[in-house]
Amino acid sequence: MIEVPFTQYGLKFRFVEETDAEFILSLRTDPKLSRYLSDTDADIDKQIKWIKAYKAREANNTEYYFMYTDGNDQPLGLCRLYNVDPVTKSYTSGSWLAKSGIDVLISIKADLVLMQLAFETLDLKICNIDVRKDNKKMLRYHKQFFNITHEDDGNVYLKMDYNDFKKKELYLKSIITPKSN
Repeated sequence: MIEVPFTQYGLKFRFVEETDAEFILSLRTDPKLSRYLSDTDADIDKQIKWIKAYKAREANNTEYYFMYTDGNDQPLGLCRLYNVDPVTKSYTSGSWLAKSGIDVLISIKADLVLMQLAFETLDLKICNIDVRKDNKKMLRYHKQFFNITHEDDGNVYLKMDYNDFKKKELYLKSIITPKSN
């Protein structure tokens, strides 16, 4: 069970609420940020309706959509665990979006937190992701630890198991931990 809010690596995480619809749309409809995402309608009422449907999936423990903020509760970004399957102990990670201009380490911290939640707290064993083929930067990042399972015309599908996660966790912790002189 995930208890929110919680703070990790200087970021505060909580579940997305209907009141976050405007922030979510501001990111999902930003042409630069959303170029690798599925299209999103800019209608606030549709976003609120989507969040209401999501909250039912959250209550069933099949999906978790997080907002993460800084120490002053200023929204920084979003990330999501979905297709959570307790039988196969697998999940899909995605819906990664962060405000323009924030330090890339913030996104790396959020990635690490989400995986720690899935693998350690929820005791899941397999993470699945899909990345658009044109999103070369994200493909390069994920190929370090994920294995490609297949591709289609627009996407690359990747998988990471718990052992690969532990390697990635060590590596990411070394990146986000300040070095002492």
